[in-house]
Amino acid sequence: MSRHVYLRILGYVATITLHVGNLYVMGQPKPKHIMADPYIRGYMEMRTRYFTRWTFFLQIFYAVCGLTCDVMVLKNSKRNYELPKYLKGFRDTLFAAIVWPSTLLVFTFFWTLYVIDRNLIFPPFLDQIVTPTSNHIMHTAIIPIALWEVLFQPRSVPKSHVKNVLHLVLYLGLYLSVLIYTYMDSRRWVYPIFQKIYGTVYFYIVMGFIVILCLGFYYLQWSITRKIWGPLEKEKVKRKTR
Repeated sequence: MSRHVYLRILGYVATITLHVGNLYVMGQPKPKHIMADPYIRGYMEMRTRYFTRWTFFLQIFYAVCGLTCDVMVLKNSKRNYELPKYLKGFRDTLFAAIVWPSTLLVFTFFWTLYVIDRNLIFPPFLDQIVTPTSNHIMHTAIIPIALWEVLFQPRSVPKSHVKNVLHLVLYLGLYLSVLIYTYMDSRRWVYPIFQKIYGTVYFYIVMGFIVILCLGFYYLQWSITRKIWGPLEKEKVKRKTR
C-alpha cells in the first residue's frame, strides 16, 4: 500500500476540519449593532452566492468523496481491489474540471483585486464579521489544499480534455446565471467590482478574462501532473510492453 494514501487521508481530514471549523466560527452570533449595519445585512443576504463560498464547500465535498474512496481502498487492501469505475471517474472529474480551476480563480481574482483596491472585492466593513484568519482560510489556505491533492493523488493526463472543459464551462455558466439572477432580482451585483463596471465594455472584458483564466488554470494542472507523475506513467507503460 502506497504511503500516498495516508497522506491524502491526512489532507482530507485537515480540509474538512479547517473549513467546517471556520464555518462554525463565522456562524457565531454577531452583536446587534453590527447586524444593524445595512451593508452587513446585505452581505449576509448574499453570502450563499459568493464564488468563494461555493469553492470551499466544493473542497469539503471533494474531501469527503476522496476520504470515502481511500477508506474503501484501505479496507480492501489485502485483495486486488479497484475503486468502482464511476466513483473514481466522478472523483477525478470533480477535482480536475471544477475544484482545481475554481480554487486558483478564487485565490488569483480575490487577492489581485484586494491589492489593487479592496473595495472592489472585500470592502473594509466586512472586517467586522470576517477575521483575517477566516479570510485567509477561505482565500489562501485553499491553494495548499488543492496542491496537496495534485502532489499525492496519482493521475495521468487525459487523452481528451473535452469532457472536463465542458464540465468547467457548465459550472461557470451556472454561477453566471446566479449572478445575473441576483442582479435582476435585487439590482445588486454580488461583487462590488461588477457594480462599478456593469454597463461598460470592461464588464464583458472581465467576464471573458475570468473564463480564460479558468481554462488556463485547468491546463496548468496537467503540466504539474506530468512533472510529478510522468515517470510513474512511463514505468507503467514499460511494464505493459514487456
